[in-house]
Amino acid sequence: MKTNFFLTSLIIVLFSITANSQITKGNWMVGGDGYYSSSKSGRVDGSGEYTPWHFTINPNIGYFLKNKLVAGTVLDMKFSNFSGRYLLSPFVRYYFLKPDKVYNVFSSINAGYGFISSKNNQGNTVVSDFGLKVGGVVFLNSIVGLEFSINYSKTYQENIKNDFRTGKRDNINIGFGLQIHLEKNK
Repeated sequence: MKTNFFLTSLIIVLFSITANSQITKGNWMVGGDGYYSSSKSGRVDGSGEYTPWHFTINPNIGYFLKNKLVAGTVLDMKFSNFSGRYLLSPFVRYYFLKPDKVYNVFSSINAGYGFISSKNNQGNTVVSDFGLKVGGVVFLNSIVGLEFSINYSKTYQENIKNDFRTGKRDNINIGFGLQIHLEKNK
């Protein structure tokens, strides 16, 4: 009963907010998203299992080139129990609905380049990454947007010390984020 009341109240509040989003030409967008993952894996040599964990945070900044179109950059930082990854990724994002909506749908693409610093002294690994993100945003007011997204990326890695390609990886994850939209001075 309490859950139904809470969900109904939340839906009423979200659809009754009258916020104008700031996704118009000349405005800035500052924010980011993040996620955590963990898995259980078997060692290649068969000597047992290990549990890698990953925490990713992606602060970003962007500028609206025209209404609903923003270009910017993301600092992609991924930390785990065996390495740290740092990429600088320019992105382009487009919002599909009108700027005066309380909610919107977006899609963005990015391409990044950076490195992985290994904790087991295997040297740095060069990384290139290409990504696609689709999602939705609910504007809590005219400045703050709460986002959820599905992210796909293809990552290529090459180890500098050992001079061999360490592989490519396809990744799919769900992200949650917060964006601050700063209105241009009039």
